[in-house]
Order: sequence, then structure tokens, then C-alpha cells
Amino acid sequence: MQIKLNDCSMLLKYNLINQIVTPRPIAWISTVSEDGVINIAPYDFFAPLSSDPMVFAVSFFSKSDGSLKDTFTNIVKTKRASICLCDLSVLKAMHKSAQELDSKQSEAAYFDIAMEVVIQDYPPVPKEIKAAFMCEYYDLLPIGQINKVLLLEAKECFIQDSIYKSNLDFNFKAIARVGSNYLIGTNFISQNELS
Repeated sequence: MQIKLNDCSMLLKYNLINQIVTPRPIAWISTVSEDGVINIAPYDFFAPLSSDPMVFAVSFFSKSDGSLKDTFTNIVKTKRASICLCDLSVLKAMHKSAQELDSKQSEAAYFDIAMEVVIQDYPPVPKEIKAAFMCEYYDLLPIGQINKVLLLEAKECFIQDSIYKSNLDFNFKAIARVGSNYLIGTNFISQNELS
């Protein structure tokens, strides 16, 4: 089978990447709106680009109604985001937070996700998070007609004391995306198991 990508729909292209480029790390991104609403949402079109400076790329698509994602809007306006890396302890909460809510509704409040500020001047993170990067806006790359890629520079890193080792050899099993399933270490977890 050969697929000419110039002839494909946006959805087909998305699904090709979703099914073939695996596993993909998930960034659970926390932001705060100008009105003080905490937004937290997972993104699996996410990757580290550079270690010095430490820069991450996050690709944003529109909401189902065509409007901009709240996370994207908040970062562009406030220039701050906290990128959380997730393990099994937060998988259900992370999965739930992927639902679209009104921009005035906090996923943290709606899904009862306890949050805490671990580093001042950056958005709060879920209390059970073991690792997070506190980031600032670095650049915006508009790609195509609807994709927007934000580059975020990590300025600080939070690592929970329970997993921190001075040799940086952490025993941290981060969640990744494999098609429509999640992967933790060598274990697959389907979305149906989280409902």
C-alpha cells in the first residue's frame, strides 16, 4: 500500500502518525488563564528538541468546534507552562482531563485533581506528579493551515524526592501513547480500562 500524503485528509494523516510513530511520550500540560483558571490537558504530539537550551515542542490542533485549545491560548498569553510527565498513579486523572471543557471551566476542579505549586511563578501541577519541567514560551511555528507548534524552554525541573537519585538513574516509568492505547514499561493499557 502506498499512500500519497498530499491527497490525504487531515484526519488520515493524524491517524497514520498516531498508529505508526509509537511510543510517543505524553506531556500533561498545566497552564493558568489570565482569569486564573487552571487548565490541565495531555498532549502526545510532544517531543524534546534540544538539551541546551532545554526546549520541547508541542503540536496543537484545534478543538472540535475549530477554536484554539485553552492550553495554547494560555501559554501564548501568559508565557508559562508546567510540563508534567505521568506514571500509573495519575493515568486515570490524565485520561479524564483530555475531555473538552469550556475555557472558563478548570479540568483540575471538574475532575477533582488536587494541584499544588511546586515552583513559584509557574502553573501548579497535580500533587501526585513525580517529574515536571517548568517552561517559558520560546517560539511559535505555524505549520500548515491548522497546526501550531509551540516551543517551550524549560527553566526549572521538579523531581519528587521519592524517585530522585544523585546519579540521575531514576526508576520512573512514564506513560507513552501507542495508537489508542497507553504504554507503561512493557504493559499496555487500553482506554476502555480507564472508563
